[in-house]
Amino acid sequence: MGQDVFKILKDLEMKIVGLDPTTNKMQEGYFVSYRTVGLPIVKDDYIFPWSPLGSNLEKDIPQTNASDPANAPKTGSGSLDTDKIFTANIAKSQQSYLNTFMLTDDKLRMNNQYSVMPGAGKVSDAWWAIITGANGIPTESVLNDSMKAAYDAATSKLMDKDGNVTPHYQAYMQYEDTYKSKVKAWHRAYANAMTDPMKMQNWPIDGVQYQDDADEAMDRWVGLGFKQEIETAIATLAAQGIDPSIALISRAKKRYINSLNEFTSVGEIPYTLMLPNTWYDKDSDDGWYQYSSQDFHTEAHYSSSSTSYGGSANINVGFWSVGGGFEHSEQQSSVAMQTDDLEITFSYCAVDIKRPWLEADLLNLQNWFLMGDYKKGCISNGTMGQELPSSSVPQTFLPSVVTSLILIKDLRIKWKDAQLQWEQQCESTTASGSVGYGPFALNGHYKHRDEQSDFTMDIDGEGLYVEGIQLIGYISMINPVSPGVDSSQYLQKVAQTPATTADQQAATKAA
Repeated sequence: MGQDVFKILKDLEMKIVGLDPTTNKMQEGYFVSYRTVGLPIVKDDYIFPWSPLGSNLEKDIPQTNASDPANAPKTGSGSLDTDKIFTANIAKSQQSYLNTFMLTDDKLRMNNQYSVMPGAGKVSDAWWAIITGANGIPTESVLNDSMKAAYDAATSKLMDKDGNVTPHYQAYMQYEDTYKSKVKAWHRAYANAMTDPMKMQNWPIDGVQYQDDADEAMDRWVGLGFKQEIETAIATLAAQGIDPSIALISRAKKRYINSLNEFTSVGEIPYTLMLPNTWYDKDSDDGWYQYSSQDFHTEAHYSSSSTSYGGSANINVGFWSVGGGFEHSEQQSSVAMQTDDLEITFSYCAVDIKRPWLEADLLNLQNWFLMGDYKKGCISNGTMGQELPSSSVPQTFLPSVVTSLILIKDLRIKWKDAQLQWEQQCESTTASGSVGYGPFALNGHYKHRDEQSDFTMDIDGEGLYVEGIQLIGYISMINPVSPGVDSSQYLQKVAQTPATTADQQAATKAA
């Protein structure tokens, strides 16, 4: 039975991550990991999240029929209730956004069975630390003589040694102004004709003159205004580059700062969004696909990537388990239950996490280091399993980043004698404990927004059925080796100054 569960999860991994059709291999650089217990997704916690663009603002505004006399404001205080509702709706949308952000900002903690749960570390905090400590390394190379000569030649086309505009550049700008003025006159005449039916009637004839004037001005610009010469010189000078690492560090800081939004009692957090944007709604079909026993029993062969936890049936993700709650999976214990003729169906969805503030391309560049006593690869060593607990391998800042959430809904598990076995099992477990099948949550209590709710299943002749949405796993991107160099190559210890006589005397008295 354990092998069956493992195959279901591997099938789901293949469907979500995808295969290269030429090699039948899963794509590199990503891995799929499953929670030890699923997390129920309550629609009310995430519905209509706040957006800095105001995309959900219309839903926050109380809707009334303005034509109905009963809705007409009678006094100045008549709008207070509406204002209160509006304010409350705004607060609710902000809370929905905060819930969404917190769901996506956790760094994963992995156990020795490769199951994961959210840890205490945050992606946004780690990224803030990285861009704050990132230091670009100025290049030691300079342009060779031929490149310098080419740039000097381009500069000489535009200005002399004293910074004065050359005659050719002056002619270029004069003919450019003439051409642009002809184009403006052409556009104004056309706009004027659009408002006068008679002029519009004659535009095919009258418009010819305006186009001819513009074409003639362009010909003069090309022939007499040194257009190609000047534009080649400008393009050559504009194509001068700076080190990509230094440029990306600067842009990464700006992107992070520009994405920050202030929330009362929380502070500044960067804007993050999820796609599809109706991911929390079990009644939505956006991005959802069906998984059934027909998929499970297929014999298609594929290869796990070198960056996938694939292949071993010894990886135990819990299977049947009871005890604890959804937030305390370490209190769960395994349950032995024979499930012959197993059939399982559900819908699944991969929800993409978009973080405009995380400039991950910086991690691929090598010409920078972290200020402080940090080694090469302290952010990520580029390998699998950095989230595993280890006493011999140094912990890294940001070994991987969750890029998608794996959700399922409408889960049904059916097997021979399901109802009888389940009733017998329930007699030996307490009603307060959670029940799980692998990473799938079946039954238990769930605390959300300081309220406790029941996440329940139904049992009938067709097996177990769980209706709601639950988060069962993650797709993570393995970050490359970064930074690429040790900071010690570019930093030196601060020289220790000798203690003054007064300091020495004070230290002696204290001793």
